[in-house]
Amino acid sequence: MIKKLLVVGALLVVGGYFAYLQFGATVEQYLPVDAVAQDIGDLKDTTVKRVNYELDRTADTVNDNIEKIAPEVEQVNPIKKIGETLTVPPVQQTQYGQVYKKDADGSCKVSVPKLARTVNGVKELTHTITLKECQFEKHQQVQVSQIVDPATGQVQAVSVTPIPQTQVFETLKLKTVRNADDTVSIQYEDTSGKTLKVTVNLRNSEKELFSGEFFASKFDTNVNDVTNSPHIVEMIVEHADYGTVSSSVFNPEDADETTIYGVFTQPS
Repeated sequence: MIKKLLVVGALLVVGGYFAYLQFGATVEQYLPVDAVAQDIGDLKDTTVKRVNYELDRTADTVNDNIEKIAPEVEQVNPIKKIGETLTVPPVQQTQYGQVYKKDADGSCKVSVPKLARTVNGVKELTHTITLKECQFEKHQQVQVSQIVDPATGQVQAVSVTPIPQTQVFETLKLKTVRNADDTVSIQYEDTSGKTLKVTVNLRNSEKELFSGEFFASKFDTNVNDVTNSPHIVEMIVEHADYGTVSSSVFNPEDADETTIYGVFTQPS
């Protein structure tokens, strides 16, 4: 029995050897193991390269989209752009003045104390507006309106008109008299008798010469050492019916009149 098995095994070995010699080349031809391994390696390299390419392209696309989505600085903080496009309309400012000089050629000069400016470190005693074709009389009170750019403070237009009669308080009278002894007399009268307080200030371009308060509807006071220098008298009245009203009288250096009357108006 054992011998038979040995003989069968020998026959199988010999048969397998001859079969390999006959069919081995054909198997390698149709089933090239090395080629399959190489194809698998190439497939791996191609797949890795493809994946890397897709990742790089995805990253570029994401960056491009971020740039498109990310807002500009002006969009995040539009305050500057709004400030550049927002326009503030000009405003009108109204003050009151008095014609203190009128020349033969028809021009005149108007004193407007509230518009006094500081020039080269020195504040004006009063601001003067010159009108070439003046329709007003000397010492007449006028209304001065300015159109001002609020952004720059620049004056765009100026108009001078008569004071509306409704803004003139005829029961109040201010009179200033320049005397030969270099004194100035300031006279006030309220025919209604309802004055509560009067504040008076007299100054020239160098200093304040007089300041005082009066609690009467009529008074007369003298200020010494005024000389012939230009000066201005300003008066503020607290009145039971009118409220707060004011007046000013500017007396220039070359004035030929000794008496000047002021007109009271409501401060703007």
